[in-house]
Formats: sequence, C-alpha cells, structure tokens
Amino acid sequence: MHLHSLLIVFLLSFACGQDRRITPVLNPGCENCSTTLVYIKADGSQDTVHQLWDFTRGAPTIIYLITKQSTPLNISWVDELPDKFVLPEKPVYSFAASIDKLQEYNDIENNGHIDNKSPQRELPLRHVWWRRGEHQLSGKEAMLHMRGHFEERRQRGVLDMKLDLLPFKDYAVDLPHLIHTANSTLVDISLVNLTSSEDYNASRFAIHFLMVSTDDRSDSMTYSMRKSLDDEHTPGVFEIFEIKTPKSSRSDDGGFLQFRPVCYTEPERSVSSSTNAYITNFTRTSLPYAGTLRDFYRTFDGNNLLVQDMYISFGLPGDGFYRQHNYTSWSFTIGYGVPPVESFSLFVIIIISIGLGVPVLLALSGITYVLVRRCKQRNPPERFTDDE
Repeated sequence: MHLHSLLIVFLLSFACGQDRRITPVLNPGCENCSTTLVYIKADGSQDTVHQLWDFTRGAPTIIYLITKQSTPLNISWVDELPDKFVLPEKPVYSFAASIDKLQEYNDIENNGHIDNKSPQRELPLRHVWWRRGEHQLSGKEAMLHMRGHFEERRQRGVLDMKLDLLPFKDYAVDLPHLIHTANSTLVDISLVNLTSSEDYNASRFAIHFLMVSTDDRSDSMTYSMRKSLDDEHTPGVFEIFEIKTPKSSRSDDGGFLQFRPVCYTEPERSVSSSTNAYITNFTRTSLPYAGTLRDFYRTFDGNNLLVQDMYISFGLPGDGFYRQHNYTSWSFTIGYGVPPVESFSLFVIIIISIGLGVPVLLALSGITYVLVRRCKQRNPPERFTDDE
C-alpha cells in the first residue's frame, strides 16, 4: 500500500507540470527576415511569461518579461533588426541574460578556472554570424538550434547553441539531465574547434554573461550551491548552482539560472568526458552601447535596472587544456519563479521501498517467531497417563 501511494504521488507530480499554453513565433512582424528572433508567449492561469531568444546582433540574448494574463507584446523592426518592444501596460517583472563574448585565458598555473592573474584575450560575439538550423515551434515544444561563425578570418571554430522549452516539467535527455519546466528554458552551448592563441600554451575559454533584472540597481544578484538528493541523473555530481535575481532571493518569483558544475569535452557526453565548470563573482556594469538589451530596456527606469556580469569557465588541472579535445559543451537552464528541485524517480522509489521493506519484514518475522516460541514454552501441552 505504501509503495502504491508513492507511485500515485510521483505520477501526479508530472501530470500537474503542464501548466502553460505556449505560442512560439519566428520573427514576429518580420516574417521574411533572414535574422533570427524567436518570441514565445506562455499563458498561465494567473500571468503570461514572454520569452525572447535573440540572435539578430551576434550576442545570444534571452529576455524574460512577466505581465498580466494574455497581455500582448508587439515588436517593430528596422533593417531586419528588432527596434521597439511595446506593451500596453507596465510589466510585472523582467530579467535577461546575454552571452556577449568569450574570454580566452592562458591557464599558466593549471588550476582550471579563470582569474585576473591569467593573460586573457576577448572574443566579442557582436560580429558572429548565426545560421539557423533545426527548429520546432509549436504548442508542444519550442526548440531552436543555432550555429555561430566568427567573421574574423584569424578566429575559426563554431559556437553551437540549442534552446528548448517544453510546457511541462521534464529532465533533459542529455547529461547532466537538468530539469526544465514551463517557466524555464534549457540551453546547451558548445565551443567547437576554436582557434587558440599561438602564444598561449595553456589556453582555455570562459563564457561572459551579462545579466539584467528590474531590481534596484544598488542590489546584487547572488549565487549559491546546494547538494542534490542523489547523483542518479548526473553520476558523480551532487552539487547544483543557482544564480538568483534579488527578487527571486526574497520572494521566489524573480529570475534564476541553474546549472551543475560540470561540462564535457566530447560530443557524446559521459562521465569519462566530464570536467569542471566554475563561476566567478558578480561585478557591476552597464547595458551595452548598442544591441537588443539596450533597445529592450531603454524605456525602463534606470534606478530599477540592475546590470551585472560574471564568467563561467571550464577545466580541470591535468586535463590537457582546451587543445586536448578542441571541444567543450555546457548546459544551463534559465527561468522564472522557483528553481526546480529534483525528486526521486520511480525506479529509485521502488529500490528504496524494497531496501526498507525487506529488513522490516525480516525483523517482524523474527519477532513473531520468538514470541510464538516463548508462548509455547510457557504453556507446554498437557500429557495424559493411562491412569487418567
């Protein structure tokens, strides 16, 4: 009976996960544009979450906008670039994350992570040319695969990005099997065959994030590490990192970015091809001089616009640096609301139930046997003689 109840709870938790109706559109208002901007309207029972996946100006940008239910967002274009984003009323909240550059660093001390002591070289993404690949935009899924190429001849290689939104809770197919929900998007990014500097003998690459939220600009985003229940979905990795906007830290209805501190050095992700991912502290900065972030937030109150940046770097002492495989892939989720928390799968629940149930049954059987023996010893059967 106990196992049956656990099974019901497990199934209900997934059945209740589909809580938004998504409507994804490619280049709304500019159907013939060759650039790529995906707009997703996710209607819930109490609000609407708008998402923008923007690749029109080189730097991949994800913008979240939370409004009252069914509020429309209109986009106007100039020369195949989004110019204005118009809402009929003030939004409830907004936040965004943009990858505006890669940072190559010479890891002389071979410690894996980026620091100020390492020689560094910037690779701005504003001139990266993005080619749209496989995509699926329907009420069941919004998925976009993009491949970016540097315009500079001396910089070769490919930036490969895949974004995926499902209107229900699920685990990602590939390692590290992150949880994504109707309120979050799963992002996979791969650095493929990038050209390393000739004068760097220990070259590694880091991703630079520019993060924005409609919080007080004197506040700060935070990140924390928590231990997961088990390593069933990501063998050997028990930690989960969560970056939260100030509102998310206070009330669980702001923005977040979630990832495990692991990346992979081969396309076929496995434990043997895994290495570490690190996060730096946040620093204050400002919106870029030009770009989608500037155009989107230019009408917002500057006093309530928090802009910070940080790096995610990859590597492990003794792993041969980037040139060992010329490949690094990493995944994260970005979303609104409470960051998802992993739960035990049905298989684990069954194993736990068996593991706990068998010893209990054996103990009860032993106790029953002892009690029966004692009762027999206290009340021996009466023997009758012939005289009786």
